[in-house]
This record gives sequence, C-alpha cells and structure tokens, in this order.
Amino acid sequence: MKTSLILSLAALICATVNALELQPTFREGNYKHVAFSASAGGSSHHTWVLSILDEVGQRGHRASYLTTSTETRFGRPYSTVETVDIGSMVFYKNNTMMTDLADGKSMIDILPQMISLLATNYERDYAILLDYFKRNEVDLALCDHFMEVCIDAATTLNIPYIVTSSLEFTSETGASYINNRIDALQQPTTEFETLYSRFHSKFISQWKLLYKLYPVVTKIAARKRALGIPAKFVLPEETWKHSIKLVNNVFGYTPARSIGPMAEQVGPIIPKSYTPLTANLESYLTLHSKVAYIGFGQSAIPTKKDVLFVLTTLLESLERGYIDGFIWSIFNSAEMFPETVVTNSGITYAVHDILNNNHPDILMLSWVPQTAILLHPSTSVFVSHGGLGSWYESIYAGKPMLMFPFFGDQPSNSFTIERQGLGYILNRKADPAQVSKLFMEVADKEIIKNVKQMQALTQIHSEHGIMRGADVVEEVLYTNKGGRLPHRVPAGTRMSFMKANNIDLYLILVFGIVAASSLVVTGVYKTYQRIKMQKKLKNL
Repeated sequence: MKTSLILSLAALICATVNALELQPTFREGNYKHVAFSASAGGSSHHTWVLSILDEVGQRGHRASYLTTSTETRFGRPYSTVETVDIGSMVFYKNNTMMTDLADGKSMIDILPQMISLLATNYERDYAILLDYFKRNEVDLALCDHFMEVCIDAATTLNIPYIVTSSLEFTSETGASYINNRIDALQQPTTEFETLYSRFHSKFISQWKLLYKLYPVVTKIAARKRALGIPAKFVLPEETWKHSIKLVNNVFGYTPARSIGPMAEQVGPIIPKSYTPLTANLESYLTLHSKVAYIGFGQSAIPTKKDVLFVLTTLLESLERGYIDGFIWSIFNSAEMFPETVVTNSGITYAVHDILNNNHPDILMLSWVPQTAILLHPSTSVFVSHGGLGSWYESIYAGKPMLMFPFFGDQPSNSFTIERQGLGYILNRKADPAQVSKLFMEVADKEIIKNVKQMQALTQIHSEHGIMRGADVVEEVLYTNKGGRLPHRVPAGTRMSFMKANNIDLYLILVFGIVAASSLVVTGVYKTYQRIKMQKKLKNL
C-alpha cells in the first residue's frame, strides 16, 4: 500500500515537472505596425495611450506616435515607441478660449471656437498622416477623439482605427439618465437634476448647440471635400460606429450603465514610472506633515479672482493650523497673482515674497513631479481642477481632494467626488475664511475610509489596464475583416426592429389573447342567449 502511494506521488511530481505551458502563436512571422495620433488636450489624451502603445511595441510590433512639436515630450519615456513630429500646433496657447472658459463662458459658445481651432492645420496634418500611413504600411491607427484628421486619413486608406478617449461620450456608452454631451457635464447623471434642467438640456441646449455648430462644421466639411474626402453633417459617433472606442475609465469614476460591444473600459491607466522628488521637495516634505498640494493641470487657466480666492483660502488654513504648508504648481497661473493678500486675521502677505519662496512653509514652483508629491506621506490633500488624470493619481495615492473645477468634465468629476465622500468642492462665492475649514474637514475618518476603498478599486483596475488595452489593440489587428469586427456586431443589427425587440412575438401574444378572449366572450354570450331562449319557451 505504501509502495503504491509513493509511486503515485512520484508520478504526480513527474507529471507536474514535465507539464507544458501554452504559448500563443498568432504573432509568429506576422507582426504589425500600429500608429497613434493625438495633438491637443494635454497628458490625459496622450500618456495612457502611449503606455498601451509601449506594451504593443514590447510584444514585437512596430509602434509610432504622430503628434505636434510641443507634445513630442510625451513620447520620450517610451523606448519602444517611435515619436514623429508633424509640425507646430495652433490651438489655445495664444487664444482667449481657455480664459473665457475659466471666466464661466458657456461651453455652447466656446465649442464652435474649439472645433475651428482643432481644424486649423487640417490640410497639413491630413497630408502628413496620409503619407505616413501609406509609406509605412500602418495596419491600425489609434486616433484621439480630438484628432478627426487621423480618422479621416485611416478611412481614406481603409485602415482600421480605434478611437481613444477618457470619457464615454457616444450613444453606445450612454443612457437616458447619463449626461455625456460636452455641453451638459455639470452633473454626470440626471439623478439630482430638476425637471427644468432636464427639459432644457434635452430640448433647448442640444438644439442650440447644433445651431451654433452648423456654420463651423459645414466650413470644415467643405475643406474636406476639396481634398476629396466625402464629408457630411453627422455626429462623430455615426462615423465611428464600426470602430472600437477605447476608454481610460472605470465604473466608480464614471456612472454605471450598460455599454455596447464596440466600447472597452481599460482604465484607470496611470503611468507606472514617475519622476522622483527633487532634493528641495524632499527636504521640504520631510519638515512638514500636513501639506496641501495645488495643481490645476496643463490646460486650465485660473483668473486673477480665482487665484486670489485660492491663495487667501490657503493662507487662512495655514494660519489656523489646518495645514502646515502648501506646494503650488503655478504652471498656468504665475501672472495671475495679486501683489498682496490680507487674511481675516488682518495679516498682510507680500505675494512677491511668496512667489520667490521666501516663506518657510510655502513652495511655488512652475513644474513639479505631481505623482511623487501625492505619494509622499506628508501630503494630506490635493487641491485640483478635477481633471480625470489628476483624480486617478490622487486616489491611487490615497489622498482626499478639494475641487476647484473650470470646464469640460471637471464640474462633473467634482460633483462625483463630493457625492462619493472623497472630498469637497471649493465654492468660489464663499468667504475664504469659511472655506478654509474644508482643509480640516477633508481629514474626517469617513472621508479617509471612502478614499481607501476607492484607492483599492483604482489600484486593482490600474494593475492590468495597459495589458487589457494592448489586448484590444491586437484583437483589432488580427480579427478585423475589411476594418470591421463582425464578432462584435450584435445579431440585432442584422434583424428588423420588430424581430430584434420581439415586438412580433408580443403582437402574436396580444392577438392570441384577444382572439381567445373573443371566443370566450362569444361562447358566454351564446350560452346566455340559449339559456334566455329556453326560459322563454318554458314560460309559454
């Protein structure tokens, strides 16, 4: 018995040792070329896709990144990605658009200007992308949703493409209760909206936006037709309906809803590597324990009024001991600071001294390693514009947030952050002395608990997000037929509306019920008449 048992164990060990591992073979001798193109929008439009592209390159494919001169910096950390400069970008840097947004101008009024600016170099970019795709035999294009020219170049050459975005903004990722139009992002859903707000958004704002966009879009369409591109006044999602939408998001950051087969959530993708702290920052953070970090991203340009409000609030918080220091990344706001600030206690601060870092508890820097600062244990709160990338980084580091939103998805993100108990929104119209109390309240145990739970969600999904994104890219590369993905097309799209929604079955059921009911009623009526006749005959 013992000998038999020993022999069985030995056989099991040998089988385990000699076990073989499955290896994929679909790439062998058939590597592809994937090109990604993006221009405006800042790092949230570039870095997460580049992380996916780098993984694609590590799998043996050729990976290219076509972007404007100022954005080529995003490609530097990725060793397997070839960065191609397509020329200068004429966008918002020398334009009042971002300042208008910060001043509270309606997105409906700004959007036509934004679309016009995005199309400034359309002819140049189209020629460059078309030539590059053709000469380099690109097999798949990844196109940022702002980069319509990339989609047009891929379409002209019949190359499959994937649309990349951090937001679910098509009907395929929408629902009747989801606000996913760019002009209606004050709240993520209609759950807490008034009847008036819902009615206005659905039947007034939407048509007002289309009316304002029509002249701009028709001019761009005419320019496209001059290049031989068939162009119509249609929603982008109609053009993209056969292409996968790759989304750097996950439920929790975006409201849960049903998502169609042509959309893939792979977020939150946060770059794995980050710049370490400088010696100066390391020393500063070591000497402090409750530091507020302020960063409004690369696109938001706060007004002078905004800067005065935030700076006053920070100084009030510092005086009251809610924080013991703050670091402000003044990338887009250096020229917006006042000469002096007077707090509620009557202390006057010379802002010139603060900007020159002469205050021991304050650091003002034009550039900072944001991720490294957020990860440091001395950082206690992130004062942010509410951009999705900043939200991801803050929660990954386990830091609560105080939101100061400007435009786009920032108000919606900020609304969600406050609703989920991850932080608060700074009310621009409130007294800075009162607002400063939020720096104390954001350290509440319940908020920290909520942040920790959201941190777990973020870290779980970010761990393999890049891999999932690269898998989707390879799926399109190796399974597309003429640029389309038949296996992702729902059977319902090949049926009539009645059949796909079982309306014919319901009609048959209703007809059957009506017919059966008619027979029953007729039978009862005839029986009644017969009984009535028999009674009459008896009485005769």
